[in-house]
Amino acid sequence: MFAITSTSKSGRKVKHYVKPLQIIWNKFPGTWGPHNTVHLDDLSRNFALNPGNGLKVSAFYRKKQKKPDVELIGLARYLTKLALEVKDFTTIDMKYWQEVLAGTKNLQSVEKKCDSEGNENQS
Repeated sequence: MFAITSTSKSGRKVKHYVKPLQIIWNKFPGTWGPHNTVHLDDLSRNFALNPGNGLKVSAFYRKKQKKPDVELIGLARYLTKLALEVKDFTTIDMKYWQEVLAGTKNLQSVEKKCDSEGNENQS
């Protein structure tokens, strides 16, 4: 990880650390890339360099929790489903991962909508 400076919604400069997945993708072209990588994190700001690959999860504090982290079980099921059914992970809006697992949405219904130039539409 390395530090970058972002501007918050209030206009304040914020220094935080990001994971530069592009380094891995460059070292293993043809094997790893945005199409088959998911970045799991509890902080959305850490997706700054790879916004199409981020899946936000709940923070888990082992020392503060008395119960097991069951979210990981669901994530494993979701990621398996994603790997089996989707060729390009960047086409999926991963914020709906829990709805996909619950069966209220399917992966096709959470595909990102793009305009004719390939830009993601904000809806």
